[in-house]
Amino acid sequence: MESTPRSETTRRVSLLQRLLAEEGLALALIRQAADLFYYTGTLADGFLAVAPDVTPQLLVRRPLARVKGQVPWPVLGYRDLKELPGLLREAGFTAPGPVGLELDVMPAALYLQMKERFFPSRPVLDLSPLIRRQRMIKSAYEIDQLKRAAAILDETFTEVPGLLKPGVTELELAAALENRLRLLGHQGLVRVRQWNLEQFYGHVMSGLSGLEGAYMDTPSGGLGFSPAFPQGASFKKLAPGEPISVDLVACLNGYMVDMTRMYAIQSLPPKAWEAYRLVEELYGIFEAQTRPGAECGPLFHHLWDAVRTRGWQTWFMGQAPDQVKFLAHGVGLELDEYPVLAARFPYPLEADMVMAFEPKFFLPDIGMIGQEDTCRLTPDGMVWLTQTPREVVVVD
Repeated sequence: MESTPRSETTRRVSLLQRLLAEEGLALALIRQAADLFYYTGTLADGFLAVAPDVTPQLLVRRPLARVKGQVPWPVLGYRDLKELPGLLREAGFTAPGPVGLELDVMPAALYLQMKERFFPSRPVLDLSPLIRRQRMIKSAYEIDQLKRAAAILDETFTEVPGLLKPGVTELELAAALENRLRLLGHQGLVRVRQWNLEQFYGHVMSGLSGLEGAYMDTPSGGLGFSPAFPQGASFKKLAPGEPISVDLVACLNGYMVDMTRMYAIQSLPPKAWEAYRLVEELYGIFEAQTRPGAECGPLFHHLWDAVRTRGWQTWFMGQAPDQVKFLAHGVGLELDEYPVLAARFPYPLEADMVMAFEPKFFLPDIGMIGQEDTCRLTPDGMVWLTQTPREVVVVD
């Protein structure tokens, strides 16, 4: 079992302490799973307490024995949440001032309990924007994990053409690929931050199932098995002459990459090839303009303008009126990290951001045509982490 180097977690927490001081936050209590793992290298039912000038403390309800020794700071056990204020005082977290909590993901009941019982006279502020901005710049260690995740994803995609036969169901194709991913080290869980945004390994769709609208904030949905989880692969059988989309996530040691490739059995309609050529053109614009210092809004509009100029806007990034409002999303410990290639994303691109670009078209009576790749920004521009050739693979 691989562990995050202690030098990595201590560096991250030291930077967080500096950011807390700059923002005027006296105390941060971190609980959400991805954030807790980012700063500690482990997971527990508890909180990481961080203040600008106090030694961090990991406050753990369970499993105390496993966590002790895994982090470079003291670990304090508790059985009931009401013990938290006393533990914080004993550990030296006594400075007055605002308390930061992850308000974008913290359940309202827990927030009210914390605010009313523990910090009734102190401002409670949202810590999440600060954390998400820190996490969107990846370290050399994180880049290495993402490269390794991309490698197992690329290896898995080499198996797709041999699995494509008329009569094979989307489920059978998806299950074979998921099995391969797991054996290569995929952890199985795909973490997302947005509330009620649910995600499995990805979406395997064919023909008209690719036009099914998503109930979450993604361009593609799929039929799924039932209304209980209308997403991804279904029992629909693959057939000649229709687009087959394989959109998978690989996650290694917590870090994930995202990729989509297109396939077909025997042939595709001419309109599908037109859409694919436009996808290639959008990739060219993205590659030319994605570099440190670029603003997301102008790049987003440039890509959309290229689509509108050719009259394809009705079918881009979903079917109107259910189109999503982004063209790329950050990836890392979660599938919906910063940055977001959207009209109003407020931060410029920087070196060592990692994002997945996914231009996709939804053609009536045909299906979905699109690609997706994960890239890293470098000082000189962007490089692709996913290496599977971008082409529509047509099998006999």
